[in-house]
Amino acid sequence: MGSEHSEHLEAGPDAGKVAHPIELFFDLVYVFAFTRVVGFVVHDHNLESALKGALLLGLLWWSWGTWTWSMNAVDLTNRLRRVMILVSMMFIFLMGYAVPTAFDVDGGWFVAGYLGSRLLAVAVMWFGTLDDEVEHQSIRSYVPISMVAPVVLVVGAFASESARPWVWLAALAIEVVAVLVAGQAEWHVDATHFAERHGLIMIIALGEAIIAVGVALTAAAGEDASISTALAWRLGVGLAGVGAMWWAYFDKMQVIWETRLHEADVASAGRIARDLYTLLHYPMITGIVFFAVALEEAFLHPEDPLTGFTRWMLAASVAMYFLAQSIATYRAWGQITYERIIGVVIMVLMAAVLTIKAEMVVLLVTIVMLVTMSAEYWRYRDEVRANPNLRR
Repeated sequence: MGSEHSEHLEAGPDAGKVAHPIELFFDLVYVFAFTRVVGFVVHDHNLESALKGALLLGLLWWSWGTWTWSMNAVDLTNRLRRVMILVSMMFIFLMGYAVPTAFDVDGGWFVAGYLGSRLLAVAVMWFGTLDDEVEHQSIRSYVPISMVAPVVLVVGAFASESARPWVWLAALAIEVVAVLVAGQAEWHVDATHFAERHGLIMIIALGEAIIAVGVALTAAAGEDASISTALAWRLGVGLAGVGAMWWAYFDKMQVIWETRLHEADVASAGRIARDLYTLLHYPMITGIVFFAVALEEAFLHPEDPLTGFTRWMLAASVAMYFLAQSIATYRAWGQITYERIIGVVIMVLMAAVLTIKAEMVVLLVTIVMLVTMSAEYWRYRDEVRANPNLRR
């Protein structure tokens, strides 16, 4: 985003492959899964449920990420691969359904879904890259470590309910280690496709936040389903908040990260894709899901002050979302997005201390988001105006 990088952005990313319709269909099971995570966190309404929700979301994210790397590497016109994707959707659907009972006696069903999805994704990646020596060698560095995590998850399914979160956290840590190791190898990453797929899953998560507003306002209305000025106002406030989060990602950041990945050679593409997308998009997704939780809680009682739980959900959501974006931008271009960092501090303080109506807190946080991004645009306005890619 700095001027020293303007020559790269002016050139724009080269065209690559686009998402196949099967990938768009595949993402739909994550709509359900994200909804279940929001419901899981809201149901118990405490820090423990939030941390467990983040853990389950991490495992869902890893199942999605493994498939995204696989589908980026192979040709999806092959019918057998598309059948395997459809079969995997059943496993992911099972994972989503099992979210509320994942830490109860039925935790094995969540693991069964994860195990089935991961095995199919690795199989598609393994057999689909046999004719690409560089890619296949990289996959061989990834598979041995990555397949340890599902085994640890199975062990966790048989552990006590108090020990299970820690065992599963260890499994997620092993997944991260596998990606860190594999990222050092050489990968043929289609930057256009990779960025598009991550943008699409962000929209899926943002859609969940919109649903949360609608569900909360419907529940708050009870049997009175009539539309009032107050209801229309609250729908607008909720949508504005989600829209501001959409703007923060898609206005400039997406093209900046994609351009950096386009510039990468085969030796560094894996590391850049790993850091910008696989690792740093997880806190962004978690931030959006927690924002959905905060919105649902806020709009269930829009005229009351925020509860302590809702305050922490709102503060954590904006902190994870915007700080992860700032770190990704620094990783990509070496630029510090001071506006976003300052904005996060203000939003967290507002969520923590304001005792006004919940709907007004959401509105004020939204205004800070918009002012933050406007200030950021103003600092880079000349470069944005000069580069069509930053204005798309």
